[in-house]
Amino acid sequence: MKGRKPNPRHLRVVNGNAGKRPLPEDGFRLSSERADAPEHLDDTAQDAWNRLMPELVGVGSFTSLDHDALAQYCQVYSRWRRAEDALKSAEEDTYETHGKQGKMLRARPEVAIIAECIRLMRSIGSEFGFSPVARLRLKDIGQGDMFNAFDVMDRKAR
Repeated sequence: MKGRKPNPRHLRVVNGNAGKRPLPEDGFRLSSERADAPEHLDDTAQDAWNRLMPELVGVGSFTSLDHDALAQYCQVYSRWRRAEDALKSAEEDTYETHGKQGKMLRARPEVAIIAECIRLMRSIGSEFGFSPVARLRLKDIGQGDMFNAFDVMDRKAR
């Protein structure tokens, strides 16, 4: 989906409703509950799942609808680790080829794999709040939190 991500209702109340349009209700909320790692994940991905799951459930960020997204994150994490290990064992980021144009220095394929994995991990991880910036965006959005606009108006009046 193109465009900016919509702000939740309570942030629209705090920041003001410049368009004066009716504010939509926030989406439905599901309970946050622990789930076992999918069997198709390899060992490194399952370790990542077991490390992340308790934290996500603890802050109420994981629901049954997030199962596949977290599995994707964990599998990409595992692929990133394998590529990093392969690059470390090669001891160099480049290799040399010889062709019609002479000697050429090329980047190892692992370098591109690592870059793509990092991009995917940032993209998926931002939905779960895995970076400081993503947590700032999500800090006031808790499962079942109630927001009182009059508290904000009271603070501004002081």
